[in-house]
Amino acid sequence: MTSPEPRKSLEPFLKDSVMYYPHQPPAIRKMAKMVSFLLADDMGLGKSLQALTVFCIDLKMGKAETLIVVCTTTLRENWADEIEKFTRLPYTRLGEIPHPTRRGEMKSLTPARREQQLVEFIHQLGPRILICNYEQLANVQHAATLRSFKFSTAIFDEAHYIKNANAKRTKAALSVRSDRSFMLTGTPMLNQVNELWTLLHRISPREFPKYWTFVNRYCVFGGYENRQIIGVKNEAELKKILGRVMIRRLKDDVLDRTKPTYIQHKVGLSEFQRKLYDQVEDDLYLEDGDGNQLDVENALTKFLRLKQICNTPYSIDPSFPDDSLKLDRVVEVTEELAKRNEKFVQFTQFRGTMAAMSGRILKANLGPLYLLNGDVPTSERVPVVKRWANQPGSAVLLCMTQVAGVGLNMVGASECGFIDKLFVPGLNKQAVDRLDRIGQPKPVLVHEFIARGTIESRVEAILASKEMLNTDIIEGGVGMAKLIAALKRSLKE
Repeated sequence: MTSPEPRKSLEPFLKDSVMYYPHQPPAIRKMAKMVSFLLADDMGLGKSLQALTVFCIDLKMGKAETLIVVCTTTLRENWADEIEKFTRLPYTRLGEIPHPTRRGEMKSLTPARREQQLVEFIHQLGPRILICNYEQLANVQHAATLRSFKFSTAIFDEAHYIKNANAKRTKAALSVRSDRSFMLTGTPMLNQVNELWTLLHRISPREFPKYWTFVNRYCVFGGYENRQIIGVKNEAELKKILGRVMIRRLKDDVLDRTKPTYIQHKVGLSEFQRKLYDQVEDDLYLEDGDGNQLDVENALTKFLRLKQICNTPYSIDPSFPDDSLKLDRVVEVTEELAKRNEKFVQFTQFRGTMAAMSGRILKANLGPLYLLNGDVPTSERVPVVKRWANQPGSAVLLCMTQVAGVGLNMVGASECGFIDKLFVPGLNKQAVDRLDRIGQPKPVLVHEFIARGTIESRVEAILASKEMLNTDIIEGGVGMAKLIAALKRSLKE
């Protein structure tokens, strides 16, 4: 990222090292002057950073102290990572505390201790952030405590999750008290215009106090007994309102077309994932029968097993449940692209992950699914990609990275996702190059799904360090041994 102009320091709240894309500072200046707003930028354009910056501006000016971030369960880790990366602000993840013995991991709290944690947060002094998910808002145990406190700012991420005015989580979200509300979503309206009411009510409750008043003003009814919403009326008036409260940019308009943009989705592990993960991680310190440390080959096998568990337990044993926060997030991203009629390429190195993801895509009805793995003969791989590219509307191409990483043209999509990545950075880049090549009319956006506080995040840090500057270092035995040694050190730190 590059900042187009110098900015005033927001230290000690926002780090001076933060750099912005050119499209972000103008929006930040505009949002800072608005009480509440709808930030509806395309996925990958940095909505969280922009919203955090506006909050930090309020902190610097002495106009704010507390922030509540409400998001989906799959985005809690991502928000924690964004807050750590961009700010110096303390935050609390409702229902979790840092694990006392495992670095980078969190420990779940009992319901009673979670309520105590919420009370402690409320009575703290100074700038602070509370991260919670929509389900926690709807928990009756916390409802009274939350209603008793007024936050300076409330951020609702993936705000389309509260589109249903009658849903329990929508009512809980609307009951949160705050001076300002920042609604973040790349898809503000999924089906019909009535879904906009909850967003506009949260932004301006006095202007949009009642759901049925809004519906009667802007919705056209038809269908069976004239009860279904089938269209919009007073459209010009509604567009004027949205123009006043909404900021929306498309990635095609603001991203650099000359190089891919990467966005990381940080997720946690489910309880079942964590149990399996801990068992395999402990085995890394076992010695063989002669008292010798595990050799590189055995250690690599165990590291690969850890990566599979980070994807889904189903990947290592079909008898295990497909219980995975990571794949939950992959589905959410795929759904957002499907709603925009976008094609999507997903990469994984594990057959078990491919099987689990295939089932999820078909169950969610996210459009036609095309598979590219070792079972597809070499002569059939190009035809498979062509059929996917020529499919009208949205379609998913689910690939084994080892098979699809070279020699294929995937410019039918401008977004791809790595459910997991190979240890060799050069091979991951080759996979991205299938989309980022001559004939690609759009900027390429790469989604990386990473389990935070696990082997995956450690590998990312190691490969980005000076120790691994040579992108081909892992291809040789010496390089692999070096990686294994670095990973073992990171586990013990």
